[in-house]
Amino acid sequence: MSILASPPGTHEEVSARYRDLHTSHQARADTLGVRRKTVLQLLAADVLGVALLTGKAFNSRGSAAPLLLAFLFAAVLLWLSLHLHAKMARQQRLLALYLRCEARSSGLNPQSGRTGIEAGDNLRSEGHLYDRDLDLLGENSLFGLLATVRTGPGERGLARYLLEPATRDETLRRQDAVKELLPQTELREEISLLGASTFHQISAKFFDEWLADRSPAFHPFFRILLVVTATLAVALLLVGFTHVRPWGTVLPNLAADLAVQGAISLALRRRVLPLLQGGARLQANVQLFSAGLALLQKSQFRSPKLQALRELSLSPTGAVKLLAQLDGQLAIVEQRPKEYFLLFSLLLAAGTQAAISIAAWKRQHASAMKQWLEAWSEFEALNALATYAFEHPEDTWPELLPPEHLPTFEARGLAHPLLLHSIRNDVSLSSQTRFYLVSGSNMAGKSTLLRSIGINAVLAYAGAPVRAESLRISPLILGASLALTDSLAEGKSKFLAEVQRLSAIVTASKTNPVLFLVDEIFSGTNSADRRTAAEAVLTTLLSNNAIGALSTHDLALTELATEPNRGLNLHMASSDPEDPLAFDYKLKPGINTSSNALAIVRMMGLKIEQISSTT
Repeated sequence: MSILASPPGTHEEVSARYRDLHTSHQARADTLGVRRKTVLQLLAADVLGVALLTGKAFNSRGSAAPLLLAFLFAAVLLWLSLHLHAKMARQQRLLALYLRCEARSSGLNPQSGRTGIEAGDNLRSEGHLYDRDLDLLGENSLFGLLATVRTGPGERGLARYLLEPATRDETLRRQDAVKELLPQTELREEISLLGASTFHQISAKFFDEWLADRSPAFHPFFRILLVVTATLAVALLLVGFTHVRPWGTVLPNLAADLAVQGAISLALRRRVLPLLQGGARLQANVQLFSAGLALLQKSQFRSPKLQALRELSLSPTGAVKLLAQLDGQLAIVEQRPKEYFLLFSLLLAAGTQAAISIAAWKRQHASAMKQWLEAWSEFEALNALATYAFEHPEDTWPELLPPEHLPTFEARGLAHPLLLHSIRNDVSLSSQTRFYLVSGSNMAGKSTLLRSIGINAVLAYAGAPVRAESLRISPLILGASLALTDSLAEGKSKFLAEVQRLSAIVTASKTNPVLFLVDEIFSGTNSADRRTAAEAVLTTLLSNNAIGALSTHDLALTELATEPNRGLNLHMASSDPEDPLAFDYKLKPGINTSSNALAIVRMMGLKIEQISSTT
């Protein structure tokens, strides 16, 4: 597997590299197009020659050798045309790949269109402490930014990386693997070309359900009978067509044979039908997965993480061969109802025989297939992070501090990875400054700052580079209360949801160092109660050695940031005293003292006199 000697160092170089690759593949596509056009012209001329030679052969007794050679030449040209067509289709997929890559890296279309919601269904829970608050899954999410995976299991692997923080040692192994994969554009090309088309994909959940569905056990007697009746049916047809026996003798025996075969199939129908229904959807995806596993197995890696995944894909031995066996049976199931295969399927009881084989395969190899899927899903997740790292060379690799280090999140030039032109801020949370209390009006950027802290922590723990000039981070449990809403279905108000979330964060802090991020704490109650409740929560978190940040536009809460508890008051506001809505989204020392109420009134087209006269 060849790799790039020197990956791009800037966004501009990334776009230029993608344009160069697109141009190179376009040149190959053009060359292949010219060759195929030439082959088709030769084929057309040869077909005309065949027609002339055929006419001549009917009118004379000359040698048949020229006609035979013309037929052979036509067959060679036809094969060559189909071969060139397949190579052109491959080039078209690569051209589409690099158009998407360039649009993504340039910021024109950074989202993949995948939400990761289904992939993360089994991983997220009602008690998850940050997934919905940080836009990890869903439209315009971190998952959508990172999801350059090819398969449903790959989506599952990426979602797991974002939702389930790893240990420091595991994160370091992931970092090493991502750095190794980062320059390997040819490997990413091969992954993108897996499957007959870009649309061949089903969710990991379908694989889960198919593997979890208990396969029925069929007595060997049924399989033997079906093989015997199918063989006998073919033999009887051959006897009839070769006139060894008259059809009057053959047909009654054939009818009896098919009746026995039909009775067996009908008796097994209830157990066979679920296998046929699931298998029809699975065939193309097993083929895709098998090709991906073969790609993983043939690759040679340096990093321990990638070596371990490769070894996992090789155990037990013969994974690709075993999957090819399954694919063959699934192909029969997929082709069974089609017109050109239906007669043979009925004659041979092909569907029933394939279902019995699939059931036997599942009982023997389901556990191994789960292992292979796990290896592939994690490999794709690492490759997706490598693609992100390749396309964001100006991001930095975080320094992962050891578990015994005091809780720390120290970033210089921190920005939000989902915002193309995000403003950068320095953040330093450690034993010296335990928490920030960020005041300021709505739209000043407080929530975005908190999300920037959280989402970069997620990237760091996943093994990816972060949107910062530098980041030092210790192992922390992330807890966020940023995007809670009312739930009519659950009869739960936003305030109750916030109380439950903060309670869960406090509970987590009792056993692990926590990084808490709370936006507009207890905004659903009056100022006095808010201050009392916020102080109680904050005091408990700090006593449990947590660090974090809170935002508020209630200046009464700024009293919570004191020197004894090592809190720091910061604010975000307009830098222009004449325009309180001219936000620069920069963190500033101290408490916000400006007000943008009058500016908001003007935005609504109202006059202060009008408001006063109605009160």
